[in-house]
Amino acid sequence: MSNIIGVVSGKGGVGKTTFSINLAAALKEFGQESIIIDVDMGNPNIALQLGIPSMPLTIQDVLAGEARIQHSIFHHPVGLKVIPSSLSMSKAGADLSRLKEVLRELDEIVILDSPPGLNENVISVLEASDSVVVVTNPEIAAVTDALKVIKLAKDLRKDNIGVVINRVRNDAYELNSDEVELMCETPIISRISEDPNIRKASFENVPVVFRNPYSHATIDFKYLAARLLRKEYEPPSFLSLRRILNFRG
Repeated sequence: MSNIIGVVSGKGGVGKTTFSINLAAALKEFGQESIIIDVDMGNPNIALQLGIPSMPLTIQDVLAGEARIQHSIFHHPVGLKVIPSSLSMSKAGADLSRLKEVLRELDEIVILDSPPGLNENVISVLEASDSVVVVTNPEIAAVTDALKVIKLAKDLRKDNIGVVINRVRNDAYELNSDEVELMCETPIISRISEDPNIRKASFENVPVVFRNPYSHATIDFKYLAARLLRKEYEPPSFLSLRRILNFRG
């Protein structure tokens, strides 16, 4: 598995940050440690979603050369490792051009929660990433925007790119996997179910993977983590039956 995973999206509001947190949680369920780094300087949400208090050191301090990256890791009570982004507006314009350089000091799997859209900071995230996960929703507008960031990644000669369709309801008003894959010309590596437990978990500042281990979304995250780690995952038999009955793609 690649060491640095860039989680990107063509637009905001597709659930990229929630995805990043729960991917880290699912990896931990398989015994794989990772570090989530919030590199969305304009709208940092990792700390907010996990209820992390104001931190003395953030990724901005690391990029400015004022702190070592290892000293900036926050150990969340649920067991996740996080390097937050500053909530201060004065640091919202931090330069990510040194991101690839500072990440060399880390040995763990790194999950970069990128800004949405297309800008210089997104380019820095893509350049620093060994693999790219593009999060989208099964809607025309979201997939069209995802296609733009996929093209950017390919222009940067990134060849390990996968698409995650997030917030899947399996209704008649959304694109199916084949349609999304055809539009993106990129493999679909996961479909994450729309799940009310995600909202409840976020309210409690914990990943749904830990709060609701048998929820639809949790099972989807575990399948993805197993795929990335090249491990087998077999949920309890009653969950497998439920998944078969509810899956349409």
